[in-house]
Amino acid sequence: MEYLWIIPFSPLIAFIIIGLFGYKFLREPKAGIVAVIGVAISAVVSVIGFIKVATEGGYYDLKLYTWVPIGDYSVSVSILWDPLSALMTCVVTVISTFIFIFATGYMRNEPSYPRFFAYLSLFVFMMLMLTLSDNLVQLFFGWEGVGLASYLLIGFYHHKNSAADAAFESFIVNRVGDWLFLTGVILAFVTFGTLDYIEIFNKIPEVGYWTITAIALLLFGGAVGKSAQLGLHIWLPNAMEGPTPVSALIHAATMVAAGVYMVSRVMPIFAASDIALDTVLFVGTASAFIAATIGLVQNDIKRIIAYSTMSQLGYMFAAEGLGLFKDGMFHLASHAVFKALLFLAAGSVLIGIHHILNIQKMGQLRKYMPITATTFLIGALALAGIPPFAGFFSKDPIIEGAFEINKLSWFLLWAGAALTAFYIFRLYFLAFANGDRLDPHVKKHVKESPWNMTMPLIVLATGAVILGFFKDFFAHFLAPSLDPNEIPFLEEKAKIVVEEGLSRAHHVHSEGALHFLIHSLTSPLGLLALFTALGGIFFAYLMYQAKIISPVKMARDYKPIYLLL
Repeated sequence: MEYLWIIPFSPLIAFIIIGLFGYKFLREPKAGIVAVIGVAISAVVSVIGFIKVATEGGYYDLKLYTWVPIGDYSVSVSILWDPLSALMTCVVTVISTFIFIFATGYMRNEPSYPRFFAYLSLFVFMMLMLTLSDNLVQLFFGWEGVGLASYLLIGFYHHKNSAADAAFESFIVNRVGDWLFLTGVILAFVTFGTLDYIEIFNKIPEVGYWTITAIALLLFGGAVGKSAQLGLHIWLPNAMEGPTPVSALIHAATMVAAGVYMVSRVMPIFAASDIALDTVLFVGTASAFIAATIGLVQNDIKRIIAYSTMSQLGYMFAAEGLGLFKDGMFHLASHAVFKALLFLAAGSVLIGIHHILNIQKMGQLRKYMPITATTFLIGALALAGIPPFAGFFSKDPIIEGAFEINKLSWFLLWAGAALTAFYIFRLYFLAFANGDRLDPHVKKHVKESPWNMTMPLIVLATGAVILGFFKDFFAHFLAPSLDPNEIPFLEEKAKIVVEEGLSRAHHVHSEGALHFLIHSLTSPLGLLALFTALGGIFFAYLMYQAKIISPVKMARDYKPIYLLL
């Protein structure tokens, strides 16, 4: 597995080449081609490594070189390759490849074309350093690196005051979370005398409960900022000032998912503290529900999808707080596919209608952009949790698991799912299906996007259809990383502590895709979730397509609630 070093360094090499030679030798489209090749090589190697760990099992901890010597202890630049990091790496590299391809079309005729692809490549390198780390120092390096790269990408149009302000806001708000995260890293080093995951996990039984709780909560503070959860989410809507491929990259496969991945990566620390797990559950549940309510009244197409990201990340954190770490990571992978699809389809729309963001000024776009409309519909069905699309198989098990463990969490997650179905189909009906409200001058030029923008949409839409059927495969695949009894590097004493911490999830049974589908269509709880989602879609249809219910009258009748949202 010595070839794994190629995964992070291929995008880095692309960044260096474009950064040094972009404006002189690599103008459009050459800079984009170099960036696509760099991330595609990473994706191919990631898939090869994924297959190897899936077929042969085990894990690989590769020390590339000693980075920081600290007395008798030294920090290495390393690659920890196990099922968890393999899955996350494939999610990052494969989806980033299609985002990069889409961006070659979206950013055409952009004067700063090379700079854009240099920043994208840097972002992916930093995300991969975070994902592949075997210690908290390298994780923190990647953590800060994606923050820096996101600042550059959100503020890409820095000549606009709104973009510059949004980038600054994102950077500052994330520093709050990162300060908490760094404090947790320092406390971990003082407590354990090491920052290597494996050594930390095996020393957990020797550490006091309140110390491990403090470490977990401080680390989670960083996750709240990075994943735009309630309290540190205020940077999220303005981050849409960046180009749409940036929104897809940040809000689908990479930066905002880093918090969820980090909590799963250091799962034994969180499992050792029920207070930490309860905090993760509370923040995740509240974020899932509140973000869904905000999405109800937004008119900016990108902001609607952005708030849905905050909400869906809440479901992932709720799953981790419930002890359902495998379900949380499967929803991360599933969500990355259909959320990248939704953002890229929105980008295709914006190119077609000259960057009009207000969905109230769209309508009947499926007539002019059939591929974009169809793929967006598939993404919307996946987000709404309608079978057989991926979101149904990844989100609904979290909601059902919450019913077994925490009824209040279940109710809010269930209600959030209904609101999600409503607001994403409100967007669909207003933008793609409802009466034609396009400006006549814009309408004359609307057409389907070119192949390098529609091809990624088709591939991601295919993933949104079929990925859910691999639910049982991913559950078994992730067990050696997230099931304490199967983690190969966890010693017996540590296994006992972690197993006790996750006891809340013991009576929640994991089912394969087919069994879960049958269960959902036959059990009262499953039917309730399904008909709630369908009800949300139907209510959106009555308001925005059939126009039987007036949204203006509802906003007037419930004005205090409307203004609050």
